[in-house]
Amino acid sequence: MTGSRKQDYKDVMSETTDSKITAWWNRAVDIIPANGGKGIGINKILNYYGLDKSEAIAFGDGNNDIEMLEAVGWGLAMGNASNELKSVADEVIGNVTDDGIYEFCRANNLIENIN
Repeated sequence: MTGSRKQDYKDVMSETTDSKITAWWNRAVDIIPANGGKGIGINKILNYYGLDKSEAIAFGDGNNDIEMLEAVGWGLAMGNASNELKSVADEVIGNVTDDGIYEFCRANNLIENIN
């Protein structure tokens, strides 16, 4: 992770061709291998287990989650996510600070209620 704004990406990456930027905030980025990323990772897991993307769910809150939400059948953006991520999501759920993932999973019978 490094601090960077979009207008500085070219300078940040000027000495590498084997890496790419994935931004999760307008002032911070992750620099990852050019052939990597969350979407690629999900596709590898789906292929390994012989699953279709329609059988996968992903939750995200940053722009670095865009390719991940696009790689699954049910891409869920947190309520606190960027508008860009929300626009590619299948659904927007509760905020991270309000236990959005837990509440979503409970409401959709993906986990048992714990009391």
